[in-house]
Amino acid sequence: MAMINTIVARVSGASRYEFEGRKGGKVSIIDEVDADNENQIGMQNSDMSADFGVVDQIRNAGVELPCNLELDVELRMVRAGQNRAQTTSLHVIAARRPKGAGSAPTSNAKPEPAKA
Repeated sequence: MAMINTIVARVSGASRYEFEGRKGGKVSIIDEVDADNENQIGMQNSDMSADFGVVDQIRNAGVELPCNLELDVELRMVRAGQNRAQTTSLHVIAARRPKGAGSAPTSNAKPEPAKA
């Protein structure tokens, strides 16, 4: 059973591909680094894999990027590297305007508990 969480993240862009019958995408997010971390400064960029249709969902939300969006993300186990070690990654399965009135607060993009 897949674990799906909803997060609010500052999305800076999204792209998709279709190649030899395979479809997929990518969502890029930006976040301020932790002010208490002396090894970082400014903004941090992260990419998450995404379903092909997520680009259309963002386009149809009528927003101008970068902006905060509510993302449904699935925690996936993937094999990485030459030793094929298993690791986890976040995969975006849906994107929409944040719920509630006004603009959503900037998020540190940490998953919230799954909703029942």
